Amino acid sequence: MTISNETALPYDQGFHIEETATIIMIALLLALIILFAHPVEFVDLLVLNLCCIALIIFVRAVALRVKRDFFTVFRDWFALLFLIIIYMEHSTLIPRINPHDVDDLLIGADRFLFAGHDPTVLMERFTHPVLTEFLQIVYTSYYFLPAVLCFWLYAKGDKSAFHISASALLIGFYISYIGYYASPAIGPRFTLDHLQIMPLDGVLTFHFLRNALDQMEGITRDCYPSGHAMISFITVLLARRYLKSYAVAALVWTLLLLISAIYLRYHYVVDVIVGIALSFVVYGFVPLIEKYVTRGRSGRVAQAAALPGGAALP
Repeated sequence: MTISNETALPYDQGFHIEETATIIMIALLLALIILFAHPVEFVDLLVLNLCCIALIIFVRAVALRVKRDFFTVFRDWFALLFLIIIYMEHSTLIPRINPHDVDDLLIGADRFLFAGHDPTVLMERFTHPVLTEFLQIVYTSYYFLPAVLCFWLYAKGDKSAFHISASALLIGFYISYIGYYASPAIGPRFTLDHLQIMPLDGVLTFHFLRNALDQMEGITRDCYPSGHAMISFITVLLARRYLKSYAVAALVWTLLLLISAIYLRYHYVVDVIVGIALSFVVYGFVPLIEKYVTRGRSGRVAQAAALPGGAALP
């Protein structure tokens, strides 16, 4: 993929918001380990996180000196990889940093909203293997929803919209991560299993997909707020702003994800409500992100237009 001068941004000369947000999130994890866990027990994670920060700084420094398209593309995307590294630390760190699960509070909130009933139990009347199969596939496809938006914008060459969207999505992810540490919850599939009468069963891939997620994540206290709801709605809002041709599909995909989160007993309804609310909070910062990403670009464009043939400035 060729990155032309026309798509280059002054933004590339400083730290990307994606990089800054990741460094802040990792620094917060380091502080939590030092303050609330046993640092000696987690030396490996301390070293890993410090190496991640060093790598981000190193890649940025090299990118400013190596003016190659390949390295530009690598820098644009590599910060997203730290989402996986940070997420994989949750199952180990959350119980040590905050061992007080809030499932009882979330169950109480759901029962208040549904007149004393549990939504996952109420949905049993709709249980069917074909529906379960379909919704498990939808739930598993969660990460593809924002990924499609980012890849599509990047393929179009709209680097401004790409970086704004990637920044907003990363901030959304990190806010949900902070929520997991502040309010750990394992979810209704564990806490309300004794009330469920109808077991979930699929047709072909249900058990494979469910077991694969369990193997990758373990028992992670990542219910509240619902990252599925937050990131999905942020994606829809960003699509409406930057990629309208994707907005309707993203909205339908998101609604199915929210249904699957409750139907498959991964989330409480209150998780989803709070996740949606936070998506609008994060989206409210998009104009500020937009201003930061595109700073100086209008002046460069105006100068370029004044040159013979409208040539782009270096």
